[in-house]
This record gives sequence, structure tokens and C-alpha cells, in this order.
Amino acid sequence: MSTPILNYSDAPTQYTGAEGLQYAYRSLGRRSEIPIVCLQHFTGTLDNWDPLIINGLARERQVITIDNRGIGNSGGTTPDKVQDMAQDVIKIISAMGINKCDLLGYSLGGFIAQTMAAVRPDMIRKIILVGTAPQGTKALRLFPQLVEKAFQLPRMETFLFLFASRSEKSRAKLTTALQRLNQRKQDRDKETATISIQAQVKALTRWGADAPTINLANIDKPVLIIQGSNDEMMGSASSLELFKQIPNSILTYYPDSAHGSFYQYPEMFVEQANFFLNHFE
Repeated sequence: MSTPILNYSDAPTQYTGAEGLQYAYRSLGRRSEIPIVCLQHFTGTLDNWDPLIINGLARERQVITIDNRGIGNSGGTTPDKVQDMAQDVIKIISAMGINKCDLLGYSLGGFIAQTMAAVRPDMIRKIILVGTAPQGTKALRLFPQLVEKAFQLPRMETFLFLFASRSEKSRAKLTTALQRLNQRKQDRDKETATISIQAQVKALTRWGADAPTINLANIDKPVLIIQGSNDEMMGSASSLELFKQIPNSILTYYPDSAHGSFYQYPEMFVEQANFFLNHFE
């Protein structure tokens, strides 16, 4: 038996095929019957996962990160509806031969995870939602303006504007997090193309504008919800709404943090996530 990869920087980019398209993914940790599949944020690729978090999860299970359709090194055209993105993830998971998994959905990935819980609950054991929101969240209606403002800033400031709070402590911790994201030097993903960014903006604003079609009360999986104290993008209070509506859920707010809450507190997140995945029923 080969020695499992435990460092995300060492995990090679691999590909799986589904309906004529090639999807990029990375896998690390000891192969397990129920891996955790990680679904990324707006514009995020395989290289936007914090290695401290992925490595911490991989010490106890198999972790799989994926590029959805049209993102990073994956083929195809990015959909502009969350529902279609969820169907693509289902195809990717099925193509890997995975019958059941846990999900880590971050931001846009959290929308996808909620949708999958509604349409394919048989595929899911447990769900972790980070910095995300239910359908109809009003804060998302201002998302295009927020993104336009962010993308006018220098690269580092764009990241801090979107993911850090305004405090110096938060900005310093997120600056360190960005350095971790840039640790990998070889076999990096392609950056998200403009056409894919535009599609994702449409998907995010639709999620905020549409009347809810998912009955969160019907999600019967254990769900861990993590949110920053001041997430302007999603509206921090939206995670409280998720908690109120999902029956078997836990909610934790991280202090002095924004959309990048678990980037800011990676060790605490790993401890909570591993306990939840290992013990909470």
C-alpha cells in the first residue's frame, strides 16, 4: 500500500471524465469509504484552499478538492445557475466512483452543497457550510457592486477587501493566509477566466434574488455552519437563518472576521470540523 499524501502542496492535479469533459481535482489523505469533497468559493480554484485546513482534515480522512465546470483546469463552460453547478458536482463525484461523501461548501460552494442536499441526499453523510447563505439572502443583491469595487483594487487589497474585516488584526491574519495559498509553486491551476467570473456573478445574484426553492427544514444531515462576525458579502445574519431552519445543525461565529473566517482561524476550524465529522450525529 502506497504512503498517503498528507501535504496539499504535494498533491498532484488529476483528472476525471464525465460526459465528454475533463474535471481537475486533487486528493490527499488515506483513501476512505466516505471522503470529504470540497466545493470552492466565487472565482476560487484548487489553489485557493488553505493548505493548513486541507492538511488538517487529511490527517484523519481522504480530502478531495475539485474544479467545477469551466473553472481552473476543468473543461467546459461555467453555468450561471447554482442548480446546474450542483448537477456538475454530482457528475464529478459519480465519475470518481464515490457513492457517499461529506461536503465542505465554502461561499458559492455552500449554495451548491445546499442544493445537493435537496436533490441528492443519498450521496451525502454530513455537510460543513462556511461563509454561505440561504436562497433569498438580501446581501447578495449588492454582490455585483461589491465585486466591481474589489476588482479595482491592487491584487493583495482585493483579497483583503473580500475576505478580511477592517481591523489590522484580521488583515494581518489574512495576509498570512494569502502567503499560504501561494506556497505551491508547481502544477498550479489556471486562474478563473473572465467569462467564468461573469457566470458566477449571475449565479450568486440569482441565489440572492430568487424565492427559496429549497426547504432547509428537510435537510436531515448533520450540518456544521461557520461564519465570520462581519461578513458583508453574505450577511453574517444569514448563517443564523440557516441554523434556525436546518434541524440538526451547529453554528459558530468567529470573532473579528469577515468572509474569510476560516482562513483567519484555520487551527480552530480544523479542530471543530474533525470533531464534527468524527463524532457528531
